[in-house]
Amino acid sequence: MVKMKMEQTLNVYTSSQYNQEVEELVERTGMKYLDAILHHADENKLESETIAKLINANLKMKLREEAEQLHFLPKTAKLPI
Repeated sequence: MVKMKMEQTLNVYTSSQYNQEVEELVERTGMKYLDAILHHADENKLESETIAKLINANLKMKLREEAEQLHFLPKTAKLPI
């Protein structure tokens, strides 16, 4: 309990906590993942270098798929299932 209060006071994020908050923000507001990540970083005064270390593989995959749909990244080849 004390550790959690200290982390909240210092705004220290674990990877799982950060990713959960971004997912909740996307679900609650309907934002795109990129917008949600940037919004969350701005609201919590997080540096881009810090965010890069916190994003897990699942969120990276969703972010990449979204970027491909928006034509920010070239589409990756996918095998038919």
